[in-house]
Amino acid sequence: MARFADEMIKFNPYAIHKMGLLQSQTLLKMEDYMLICAPYQLSMKRAILLVILSREETLFFQRFQNRITSLSFTFQKPGNKNPINLFIRGTLDRIGPVKGKANVCMVDLSYKNCPLDLVEIIGDYILTFQSLKSRHESFQNRSIEISEESARIMRFNNYIECQVLQQKVQGQLLSLGVNELVLKVPASLEAVVEGEKIFVKLYFQTYQFIVNGRITRVGAPGQNTRELSCSIGFAPELVEIMDDYFFRLSFKKE
Repeated sequence: MARFADEMIKFNPYAIHKMGLLQSQTLLKMEDYMLICAPYQLSMKRAILLVILSREETLFFQRFQNRITSLSFTFQKPGNKNPINLFIRGTLDRIGPVKGKANVCMVDLSYKNCPLDLVEIIGDYILTFQSLKSRHESFQNRSIEISEESARIMRFNNYIECQVLQQKVQGQLLSLGVNELVLKVPASLEAVVEGEKIFVKLYFQTYQFIVNGRITRVGAPGQNTRELSCSIGFAPELVEIMDDYFFRLSFKKE
């Protein structure tokens, strides 16, 4: 608690999976009213939530600002049969519309106290995330050539989808690293130039996730295909998969 009390976790598919959050069971209670919310950010001191409300409903619930409210979370980590149900009392600091999002409101809540189970869940996730950040640094510029054997060890489904500008195509992954991908895409893909943004969705048995990057090299067209090299940002799913791959490989050699 002393170390990570103020550190906010932004909920994305990876965080939701690792923490075991059951999103549909996040409830905010204000007197006799109950709202289903989507957690957006979370710490050991406060929660930021998203909720669908009309303009009239938003104005109505703003009367509860600075009043005591309660928040219910349910977590069920992978491998655990029994869910963890948490009930937190707090103060509604703010509720207001999200700019550019029709009928979406942001709720900011400060806890009166943080349950020990939530301290443990958040602390475990932060430590895991920090460990993956360290591994990301150590895995820089290490690549894995995609073959039948390496795909099997990584449990890769040999399927990717790419998007450049508004064009979506299926592609083939030739090699991957935590900071670079080499792909084969259809030669008909337009606007493929160095520096262009690219989004690649990777399909593994453990995770399906999108990495964001930029094209660093465009190969000459071949037989209806061309190669692309892409620099990519930090993706915790990919670091976890590569860490598991190198571990399995070293174990196999022994």
